[in-house]
Amino acid sequence: MPNSAETIENLARKLERVRILNDLKECKTLEEYQELTKKYEALCNDDNK
Repeated sequence: MPNSAETIENLARKLERVRILNDLKECKTLEEYQELTKKYEALCNDDNK
C-alpha cells in the first residue's frame, strides 16, 4: 500500500504528463513545437540546479 507521499508523487507525475500532452496537441506548426521544446528544456534545466 503506497503512503501519502508516494500517492501525491504519482498523481503529480500523471498530471504533468497530461499537461505536456495537452501542450503538444496545441502545436500547429514546427515553430510552436520548437518553442514548446525550449520551454520544457528550460524547466528541466531549472530542475537540475
